[in-house]
Amino acid sequence: MEQIKSVFLPRALDGNPYQNQLIDNLKKLGVQVEIQKPFSSSTFFFPMIISHWKPDILHLHWLEPSCIAPNWFLSLLKSISFLIQLAILKLIGVKLVWTVHNLKNHDNSNLVLNNICTKTVIKFADAIITHCEAAKEELIKLFYVKNQDKIFVVPHGNYLEWYENKISRDVARKDLDIKTSETVFLFLGLIRPYKGVPELIDRFKCLDSEDIRLVIAGKINSQDADLTDLINRKISEDKRINFIPGYVESEKIQLYMNACDVVVFPYRDILTSGAVMLAMSFGRACIAPRKGCLAEVLDDRGAFLYNLADENGLMQAMNAALHKQPEILAMGQHNQQLAEKYSWKNIAELTLDVYLYCL
Repeated sequence: MEQIKSVFLPRALDGNPYQNQLIDNLKKLGVQVEIQKPFSSSTFFFPMIISHWKPDILHLHWLEPSCIAPNWFLSLLKSISFLIQLAILKLIGVKLVWTVHNLKNHDNSNLVLNNICTKTVIKFADAIITHCEAAKEELIKLFYVKNQDKIFVVPHGNYLEWYENKISRDVARKDLDIKTSETVFLFLGLIRPYKGVPELIDRFKCLDSEDIRLVIAGKINSQDADLTDLINRKISEDKRINFIPGYVESEKIQLYMNACDVVVFPYRDILTSGAVMLAMSFGRACIAPRKGCLAEVLDDRGAFLYNLADENGLMQAMNAALHKQPEILAMGQHNQQLAEKYSWKNIAELTLDVYLYCL
């Protein structure tokens, strides 16, 4: 078999090792993988793709960088350019694979154009990858996908071997000035409006216990600057809440994960989440909505799952965690065992199967 050549577009800019893990393991299987160079254009990608060779596969991940801009007119220009380039690549025989990380941009900006691009990519795609059955069903339902045979479920890989995990609970807590006796809830990662952090603070403040702590650590993008003020206002009267704004360096992740008891995902809108797999990889119990891939990856043995439609659901899940404190450690260990199933070697093999289906 000739070596398969694949190009990934766009490059993830948030330090998420998802693409690196997948690329490294595809290369071990003999696939030649190129990725968009740092800071090169996601709008005019055609020259980059054909500059050295014609790839067999163009593997699309997030669509927004290629078709959504701050205003409608620029979004229109980007979308037209994006779809014309895809059409040319299709005409010259490049196969198109799309991994569905989300069904729309998280800012809900220019959704009409976003939907046009998504529908066209679905039509053009030789194969579509979703991370779970729920995401596959949602894609089919929302976009009336006729050819369902080209949709493949390939789970999200774990982070067991990616991040350092040597620091003890006591050392991590001492570093963050957290008492050993406290039950610690953690929100970690990029803070965006759809992730529900202000609501998490409101629900946490309703919990009737002095021996608890909420740690919120993560970066807020410049376009969401008002979120920083809102969070600071909400936490000002509650000494049980630590807000640590700013990008979390990869070596600091073990500090936060090992200091906490439960990782909380108060997302209002979610399809898939690598952050959940990160918490599971560190052996942590989780609180999450029973929605999308979260409800498939997590189970009631390792998580406190709640209904998004229930406005008290998040608070009840946090209360349940407090009442089940002796079981929290075992719940985290259960999650780590579940995460072990999702090795990147397996994920790469399943992705290669998708490539071979296209070819």
